Amino acid sequence: MYSLLHFVRQYFTVYMFANVFIVGIYEAFIEPKYLERKGLDRDSKLCKWIGLFYIFIGIVAIILRTFFPM
Repeated sequence: MYSLLHFVRQYFTVYMFANVFIVGIYEAFIEPKYLERKGLDRDSKLCKWIGLFYIFIGIVAIILRTFFPM
């Protein structure tokens, strides 16, 4: 567990959080609409879940970085 916290603390900066969060928002809200217009409903649902996962991982990592300083 310590190595995971050390990894998050070392590599997950505010810029990395912004990058993951923006990609997550794009994947969850913008890209599925484009895929639905092309008739790819299954891919649209998968893309939405991947985007939500990115957002979740970004929020968890920034919380770990904030509340567990090393």
